[in-house]
Amino acid sequence: MKRFAFTLILLTLLATYATAQYYPVDTARLNKAYDALMKKPRTAATEKEYLEAFPTTWMEFYMTYQYINDENYSTKMVKQCNKHIEALFSLKHLNDTTFCEKIVNLTIGMKESGEQTTLFQSYLMGYLLKNDKLVLDYLSKLRKGYQMEFWQFCWSSVTKCNWEEHFKTLYKRNKKAFPQLMETSRVAFEHFYNGINYPDHFPHKTESHHRKFYDKCYKTIFDDYKE
Repeated sequence: MKRFAFTLILLTLLATYATAQYYPVDTARLNKAYDALMKKPRTAATEKEYLEAFPTTWMEFYMTYQYINDENYSTKMVKQCNKHIEALFSLKHLNDTTFCEKIVNLTIGMKESGEQTTLFQSYLMGYLLKNDKLVLDYLSKLRKGYQMEFWQFCWSSVTKCNWEEHFKTLYKRNKKAFPQLMETSRVAFEHFYNGINYPDHFPHKTESHHRKFYDKCYKTIFDDYKE
């Protein structure tokens, strides 16, 4: 009887562990900060708390808002993701440099992986076009590998956007002040524009119709940029 009871407890613990979700950020703090932000009027203090609570790196972002097709997996944070992104880019009372560093660090290494990252990319491009000197000044001080990862995400897309026009605008504006950084941007644009290199994360679970979708999203031919 004791052995049976011990086995039952062990199985319960294993089941709990197997379905547990791990978040690299304090989601309770993040949601609380978001709720406070939605209450008007906003203040520098509520915006600062939200910025600090929001994921800082791509891995933190991914693990916080990722969707897993499992009945035991909570989708609470997935459903909040778009609202959280919109709130992030609506912050107006913060130090420009602090906000810029948060956005750039979050973007480095980010992969276009669905609706949430597509929305983030759209807001990012709008922010970059309005604050290009600030962003480029910070980005130019980082390692070249980080610079490339930033631009890779900027130019990767399977949707029909004005990315080519945005690239030309940024390139012409900044090629004299940031020649090396603009060259990195050009190379990234050449290799990643108008497509996405989807990694096959789960090859044993990829069905044929998923495979057809992935195939359509691989990098397409690029016409060299001409001034």
